[in-house]
Amino acid sequence: MRLRLPRTTSYDLVLLLVVVALTLLGIAMVFSASGIRALDTVDDPRYYLGWQALWASLGLVGMVAAMRLDYHRYRALAVPLVVIVVALLVAVLVPGVGVRAGGAARWLRAGAVGLQPAELAKLALIVYLAAWFGPRRERLGSIGVFVPFVVVTGVLAALTVAEPDLGTAIVLVAIAMTMYFIAGARLRIFGALAGLALVSVLAVAVAQPYRLARLVTFLDPWSDPKGAGFQAIQSLYGLALGGVFGEGLGAGREKFGFLPAPYTDSIFAVLGDELGLAGTLVVIVLFFAIAYRGIAIALRAKDSTGALLAAGVTTWLVFQAWVNMAVVASLVPMTGITLPFISYGGSSLCVGLIAVGILLNVGREAGPTVSRAPGRRRNGRSYQPAARDRRGAARPGPRGAAPVHRWSSRARG
Repeated sequence: MRLRLPRTTSYDLVLLLVVVALTLLGIAMVFSASGIRALDTVDDPRYYLGWQALWASLGLVGMVAAMRLDYHRYRALAVPLVVIVVALLVAVLVPGVGVRAGGAARWLRAGAVGLQPAELAKLALIVYLAAWFGPRRERLGSIGVFVPFVVVTGVLAALTVAEPDLGTAIVLVAIAMTMYFIAGARLRIFGALAGLALVSVLAVAVAQPYRLARLVTFLDPWSDPKGAGFQAIQSLYGLALGGVFGEGLGAGREKFGFLPAPYTDSIFAVLGDELGLAGTLVVIVLFFAIAYRGIAIALRAKDSTGALLAAGVTTWLVFQAWVNMAVVASLVPMTGITLPFISYGGSSLCVGLIAVGILLNVGREAGPTVSRAPGRRRNGRSYQPAARDRRGAARPGPRGAAPVHRWSSRARG
């Protein structure tokens, strides 16, 4: 008698546990990094802890719902979701509607609840491009497919830059370029588009004096230790003070007025201060695990839409994490971007957890074994692997001929 396991066993439990572990670590670090600020401003050291825990709970509910919803249904939601996000990004820029803080208008607020549309834009872009590229891989270089891709990506990135939020715009462009390449972009077109994106980012970076100052002080933060280089220097101090095992959770010193935004953009420096090299390496390994499991899910996805969804979500989470940690380590110029699942922020945490739910659903639909979808060559034709017997050996062609590989003019969508 054959034992039938419940279908839930096909979920990627390693990925699920890794994300839950990062979320729990984030709640602890937010409490540690924000306690003094909360006590000073609202006379309650647990204020940010309570909100982060609430958003984590809502995000986990959203993740479970996304895990159980067939990802093919997002095709019908792709365009409406992009339209809604564009409307929200425009609303943020309207005086009196968007909430300004730190010189940027990035939030919409209703009472005590705030929404950052730029976080939702990442997920909307992934869903749209997966639904758009998936069934059109054979016509990827055509004007009818290429122009909507560039327009949607450009509009979302431009509205995000206008807030201003260059870091999130860079993440949006990185997601779009990765998904375009994986969908089967021609190398010449991809290279030209990547070059244009790089030039555009550099032009935007030097257009504002404060961004130009960040680029200049990136080369030597100590040239302006009390100005543009202050945050970079204090972040490095936080990593250095922690040593190998850290000063202990809650015992860090950099969060006491030295680090700007210690529980958001700079939380990785606080983590290094309190948990040391060991703690930072654990976080890095956990994000490597997300990258590995996400790539594995994309490779075994049963269709192009699923593969693109998995690749987009993985690119978003891992690339954004790398940028945040690289900024703290002074490996790239300073930019305001959060560390997924760990930094304080309801929009970022909720949308990130829902995205992981979509990734888990793609893995579940693909099943536990690797199913090789037709590969795709740069000439636009798809490659069908040879049929195999029960032992995995390739079946011979007629009369003992070599295994036959079938070529088709259409890629599976």
